Amino acid sequence: MLPFNERVKTALVALKTTPYKFANEHGLNRASLFNVVNQERRPSFDLVERICAVEPRISAEYLLRGDGEPLRNLSAPTALNTVQQLRQFQVQMNEFVESKIKELEA
Repeated sequence: MLPFNERVKTALVALKTTPYKFANEHGLNRASLFNVVNQERRPSFDLVERICAVEPRISAEYLLRGDGEPLRNLSAPTALNTVQQLRQFQVQMNEFVESKIKELEA
């Protein structure tokens, strides 16, 4: 299994972005993200939670345990086979839209 910092790098590459650009676009502390990516610090739970909250395509399972793919396909309606999955998808999309609105209003 890849170390955490490599999993973060892999997710950022999949998003076609850099740590600097990702931190700036999503209001993250650049130094905290760089320290994690460069293995100078262990990630805090708050940072991991924030990364997943600001970019719902990043898989928390992948970041935390290395399971699955770095990015989730949120646009795949075929993966929504139950009411619970559909409601969870709706919540995720609403959070994503709200974060983008706040970002654009700032």
